[in-house]
Amino acid sequence: MNVIVIACNGLHLGFLGPYGNAWIETPNLDRLASEGVVFDHHYPENLTTLPTRRSWWTGRYGFPDPDQGWTPLRPDEPILPDLLYDRGVRSALISDVPMLRQAGHGFGRGFDEVVWIRGQGYDPYIRADDPRASGVSIEDEPGLRLPPEDDPDRELWRLRWEQYLRNRAVLRLNSEENAGSGRAVRAAIDWLERSPRDASPFVLWLDLFSPHGPWDPPPADRDRYVSVEPDDFEAGEEGDLVEEDGEEQADDLFVEDVPVLIDVPPGPVGDELSEEELFRLRRTYAGAVTALDRQIGLLLDALGRLGRLDDTLVVFTSDQGEPLGEHGFVRRYRPWLYEELVHSPLIVRLPGGELGGRRHQAIVQTVDLLPTILSALGAGESPADLDRPPMHGRDLLELIRGRATKFRDFACMGMDVEEFALRTHYWHLIVPIEADPDDPPRRVELYRKPEDRWEQNDVAERHPDLIEHLELVLRRFVAAVERDDFSITLPLRELALFPPQA
Repeated sequence: MNVIVIACNGLHLGFLGPYGNAWIETPNLDRLASEGVVFDHHYPENLTTLPTRRSWWTGRYGFPDPDQGWTPLRPDEPILPDLLYDRGVRSALISDVPMLRQAGHGFGRGFDEVVWIRGQGYDPYIRADDPRASGVSIEDEPGLRLPPEDDPDRELWRLRWEQYLRNRAVLRLNSEENAGSGRAVRAAIDWLERSPRDASPFVLWLDLFSPHGPWDPPPADRDRYVSVEPDDFEAGEEGDLVEEDGEEQADDLFVEDVPVLIDVPPGPVGDELSEEELFRLRRTYAGAVTALDRQIGLLLDALGRLGRLDDTLVVFTSDQGEPLGEHGFVRRYRPWLYEELVHSPLIVRLPGGELGGRRHQAIVQTVDLLPTILSALGAGESPADLDRPPMHGRDLLELIRGRATKFRDFACMGMDVEEFALRTHYWHLIVPIEADPDDPPRRVELYRKPEDRWEQNDVAERHPDLIEHLELVLRRFVAAVERDDFSITLPLRELALFPPQA
């Protein structure tokens, strides 16, 4: 079979219909979920954008190693297209993610075809002297508010936003046809239309920048949810984002009058934006998700028209979530590994929709995608495999087809080698590793799952023995990654697998 991977950037799980959201319109992802297998427990191993793609394309853990983070790929580091080279499989990368295109990182290497869609976000594409962008000014865009004069990052954001406004003006980024990474999706459809049916199998990796900020969808999407009174914006005592005794009712009465912010620097709520602006920003983000869903629908329609839904494995996922105030800050302000950042979607549709409509509860991670792709292609072993390091991930088709019920009892992850986390079905442990001197003091945190979905109630003080054991499991796993030897690991005991008795 062929393989198409649709990878998004910064997609909040709580804003998707297949993962329980009842008020944001995602009909095309709902359709994909009904025809595919939805994994309810999917986590990255190393955040954020570039580290996740490294684990996708190598199938290996790297979060304890600073050289495996936001760093260029090594020339000798085997990645997905390298493993397809001598297997008779065509490979293509189509992406509008500006970070992947940055010179020297090497994330476009090895593919048979690469199509870069330039100009998303702060991509330095449209020059300041381009006459097509003459007259563009931050002062004329009410959705962008510069930090205060004494903020050391003020000039950085001025340059970024001026670049975005030039890109938007020339490329019409917030138009109906281009929003939600529409240009990249059209490029993918064009590639599929030019791909002969009788050619060798292919892997198409479609890497979409959406819904990463700036969140600037067409006006119809930007304002689509402004008058909606969703019940999952604020965290209640048990961690669900629910409305609390009318506390938000007053805010909903005037949120339509709150100015739209299409981008904000990472930072605490109250500094970068007010509570009212946060409520409005969440609605704008919801519109951006719907715009993305619409583009996914165009791609699925094209696959159906071309007959590719019958011979192609389709994977939909995201590199990370998006903090939107659940813990008092927006965007990736610090490497704090909470649910809204580390729980990411994963939907796998088999050709013909076989076994569609199922949900799987196994804990899976980004390292599992590469072995799944190779298994789907049925390409077997390659002579080059003898010289490459072993993959740490497992074939998700084993779970989907019932040949296995689980791969692991826990998921381990990290970000910037400053914070590690361990996630089981019942617990989420967060362990600070190296504190930033500008950060407030941090300590180990523990949250009960699944009832404390958005991790609002730290129960670390109530379970010191459990924390000791889980942290030991985590640190043993880190040691196994560092020596690339998982033959000796410390299993979770029953205390870690099951919640405490009431």
